Amino acid sequence: MTLPTKSVDRAVGATVSAYFGRSIGAFVAARFPPNRRAAGDLAHGYFGRFWTFLMRHQPEVVLCVAALVSAFLLRDIPITHDVVGQFWIARQMINGAVLYRDIWEINPPLWFWSAMPLQHVAAWLHLPPLRLLVFAIVGMGTVSALLLGHLGSFTSSIARLAVMLLSFWLIVIAPLYDFGQREHLALICVIPYAALIARRSVGTSVPAGLALLVGLAAAYGFALKHYFIAVPVMLEGWLILRNRPEWRALRPETMALAAVALAYGVAVIALASAFFTDAVPMVRTAYHGYESSWEMIVFRPWVAIWLFIAAFFLVYGGAFGRNANPLVSALLIVAIGFASAYFLQRKGWLYHSLPVTGATALALGLRLAMADMRRLIPTGVGLAILALPVLLPYKTGAYFNWFQSEIDPVLATVPRGQPVFIVAADPMWGWPTMENHGLIWPSRLLAHWMIPAIAHGEVIGPNPAPLRAMATKIQGQAVLEIRCSSPALILFERQRNYVYQPSSFDVRGFFLRRAELRTYLARNYQELSPTPSLYVYRRITPPDAAYPDPKCPNFS
Repeated sequence: MTLPTKSVDRAVGATVSAYFGRSIGAFVAARFPPNRRAAGDLAHGYFGRFWTFLMRHQPEVVLCVAALVSAFLLRDIPITHDVVGQFWIARQMINGAVLYRDIWEINPPLWFWSAMPLQHVAAWLHLPPLRLLVFAIVGMGTVSALLLGHLGSFTSSIARLAVMLLSFWLIVIAPLYDFGQREHLALICVIPYAALIARRSVGTSVPAGLALLVGLAAAYGFALKHYFIAVPVMLEGWLILRNRPEWRALRPETMALAAVALAYGVAVIALASAFFTDAVPMVRTAYHGYESSWEMIVFRPWVAIWLFIAAFFLVYGGAFGRNANPLVSALLIVAIGFASAYFLQRKGWLYHSLPVTGATALALGLRLAMADMRRLIPTGVGLAILALPVLLPYKTGAYFNWFQSEIDPVLATVPRGQPVFIVAADPMWGWPTMENHGLIWPSRLLAHWMIPAIAHGEVIGPNPAPLRAMATKIQGQAVLEIRCSSPALILFERQRNYVYQPSSFDVRGFFLRRAELRTYLARNYQELSPTPSLYVYRRITPPDAAYPDPKCPNFS
């Protein structure tokens, strides 16, 4: 007679627990005299209950051990330039800078607001904030995987352990190159929400407190970008279709989503209204310069992975329908929602693909664990496909700045604490290299991201009035920021890095159209030999006295 897996687990756990309990009892009887036996009995009770708890939650214990090991191994990984810029902005805001007025950022404020508590805690603990971020994300990923294991209704502890470890790998380790990006955080927050909606779809009750917690976490993930709104809408639509008679709009998780959305909207209007009046018009005017061709968006390794997984579900079924695992269906809907965000953003960047790859791979892993997949061919094909997203971090590796080898020797000649002004469309020229060298970034712009659109408008056309006005504005702003900061170096990008920017456009010539900038450079700077990608100007006169303009930015 063969016991079911659950019965085997319980039998083994009870046997080991009983043996451990007897061992503790014998140890206490031998080592403690009768007048100290009460304390020994108390210790026996505590240890016995603790050991019983561990045996009942072996998968969770293994996951937590894996998380601790991961946190140790990831503690010093390099962090992507966007996240370094995020924490630079948070630091300036703590020091009094006003987002969208003093810092011309184009992304919504939630990502920067959420970095500020980490900055404060890191200062209190005397830790680098990016190291604390790594530990926080590993912790978030661990909780996300634990919630998936709890909400997933798995038939055995082995299956629960396998799914939680796969989830942890896909949401914490696989996004290694873009660790901490918004899509990374959104994926971590959304996985438990998909599991919750899957349980709702079959009418299984969920404690209100747990549903509220999952809804609050998901609300943060969805709010990081407006493109993500498609995910909860599609999940709710699927829930209505699957469970129409018992569907209720007012549930703890939906009320959490609505409350966070309302609070966030009010906070943006009250605290960062310039996002709507300044940042959004700038995005509409020039952010299209970062867009890629459809070939660069579609012909990507991660898109091939999505197509392989989609083909598997088309051949072997199990994606949707009454016989499908509802968690598989919910994860695929999450992937479709994030895929729409990937294509709508039209960049083709790796980090935009993270939640699609993670959700589809996890859905495939769950599908392979189902009983009808226990055949050689579908199992072999499925595992081969699943290996692609699982092994993707071995291909991408940790974050690496491709420009670092060229700009590091230039910045190494500048003493720490000095300002350096970099005019480039690509933020990788300045980030994270400026922070690594302890230099001051003196500009309101983390990169001159509007250059590709301005270049396209001037060289190819059309060149509408708002774009021409933006060109004039950033020329004047560059003059002001250079006069305000007296930078030790001024660097101009020589080559294009975006397909939308015509190669004939001269970035340096564009800014030197301003006579006052040409005069200032001639008086105070010497042009050095250029690098392959940068024009370099070094200051040869003492820094100016404080420039008497209240519009001067003051960054640390």
